[in-house]
Amino acid sequence: MKAAIITSIFILIFQSNLVSQWIKVESIYSYNIYSALFYDNNILIGGDSLYISRDKGVTWNKINPAAQVIETTALLKVNANIFLGTYGNGVFVSSDNGESWQSYNNGLNGYALFAKKFAYSGDTLFYGTDGGGIYFSILGTGMWHSYNENLPSNIAWTINDLVVTNSNLIASAGYSGFYYIRPKGSAQWIEKRIQTPNGAFTTPRTFLSINNIVFSGSSAGIYRSLNEGLSFDSVGISALPLSVVSFASDGNRVYAGFTRSNDFFVWYSDDLGNTWNVFDHEFQFLNNIYVYDNKIWAGTNNGLWYKKLNPNSVEPILNIKEFKLHQNFPNPFNPKTIISWQSPTDAWQSLKIYDVLGNEVKTLVNEFKPAGKYEVEFVSNGLASGIYFYTLRVGNFTETKKMILLE
Repeated sequence: MKAAIITSIFILIFQSNLVSQWIKVESIYSYNIYSALFYDNNILIGGDSLYISRDKGVTWNKINPAAQVIETTALLKVNANIFLGTYGNGVFVSSDNGESWQSYNNGLNGYALFAKKFAYSGDTLFYGTDGGGIYFSILGTGMWHSYNENLPSNIAWTINDLVVTNSNLIASAGYSGFYYIRPKGSAQWIEKRIQTPNGAFTTPRTFLSINNIVFSGSSAGIYRSLNEGLSFDSVGISALPLSVVSFASDGNRVYAGFTRSNDFFVWYSDDLGNTWNVFDHEFQFLNNIYVYDNKIWAGTNNGLWYKKLNPNSVEPILNIKEFKLHQNFPNPFNPKTIISWQSPTDAWQSLKIYDVLGNEVKTLVNEFKPAGKYEVEFVSNGLASGIYFYTLRVGNFTETKKMILLE
């Protein structure tokens, strides 16, 4: 019976993959994606450093808030401030939409400089670390305070996840088999355990709070709490006992990301966890999933990927009023780079590559396209190092930019 269920699941997975495929964001050159933040037209991606897009992922810039290459492991926006956690350099804050960053480390040292997760409630920002426990900061003060009262340092100072409900702050740490609840206004943490159907205990790896229903994901599947984390019951998928590493929500729909070896599965529930359906399967290591702009995004150990939730939808035209050809990224490049542009009109569009003598090297685009924003990947395919030019022609509009290939 179980084999038949698994066979049916993989048939569904195969059918779903026929509808829409996962697409890798080639402009992001970090293998490991640890964190992400999506709002308005902005996407911030934490990997080997910070990657920012201002146009919903069409073009990207890489910056180093710590003035050096450092892993960005946590991101959170609270009102006009963006908080960024690094792995070793602590916390930074930006009040100008990520254009500039200032250190936010007063009260932190040692392992507290290794960020894992942010959460907030009201005017209080909570900060979980990899080895230093939990801290809080009253927004606007610029100062951190320890929140580790009676939290055992030997098993609970390496934070897996933090989540806030109306009444509680919930933390999971290490692989101890415990999780911890701190009611608002309380001076201490309450130690809890999640028991599996076979009587063992499992450590939560990730949480999601939606309408004060809390989901917990672990190596033993999905668990749900209807009392703000005081107790959890299994609502997992018995046919695939995989490790749940991430949740995401879209309205009342809950997505769950499972891993097994180097592949991952995405399931969803439209009734707050009572029943689950398969969404997709992909062969990459999964860290986190997100939902934004009619897409599901996957931060993996092989870059950032996305897949359209509605494959028949059309990419939005973001108030495009002018022609624009962007500088390729990265530049210089080897062996591939991304070229992006926009057009405010429906027209025949061509994008061609030329060498310094004016010889055409490659045609990347030569077709009629509606108004919109576009990008295309150019792979050098054994071309010699040197300067090349790319020219965009849309109707009477023509623009050329220079790029450098370094072999």
